[in-house]
Amino acid sequence: MGPFTSFEDIPQFTRPGCYAADVPWGFVEQTLLGLDQGDGLDLDPDFQRGHVWDLNQRRRYVEFVLRGGSTGREVLFNNAGWNRSTGGVTVLVDGKQRLDAVRSFMTDGFPAFGTLYSGYRDRLSMTGPSFRFVVNNLATRAEVLQWYVDLNAGGTPHAPEEIERVRGLISGATGERA
Repeated sequence: MGPFTSFEDIPQFTRPGCYAADVPWGFVEQTLLGLDQGDGLDLDPDFQRGHVWDLNQRRRYVEFVLRGGSTGREVLFNNAGWNRSTGGVTVLVDGKQRLDAVRSFMTDGFPAFGTLYSGYRDRLSMTGPSFRFVVNNLATRAEVLQWYVDLNAGGTPHAPEEIERVRGLISGATGERA
């Protein structure tokens, strides 16, 4: 790709979506049922990778969100008929691991901070951390697949030793000015 001599010539990523809603913890299942009202809901399309997060990764993600972590709370779907009269299946495009983790925690699949969901004496508030469900209405499978590639082809996960190195820096930084 490139070289480009004009910013206007740079190909843009797939548009992000035509509908978005903040979904509190207690409404995740209800919202998924609502997305299933058309021609169905596919949470495991053929282009998605399998269940790759282990139990520890699921737990860490749920605990991150419960502590107020603000990144990684977006779940992206596509429905070619969204806001059109054509209908269509709603397909999960990005956020499978995160969605699976949340749903599993809320059905007592694993504890967060040492307690199963049903063991907490209160419930998550409507104003607490929520998830952002975004629905796009890309018309063709090729567009959906390109969106998936746009979202997933560029990142490099941190190696465990990189995280441990920074944790070591934390212990030595107590009281240091930024």
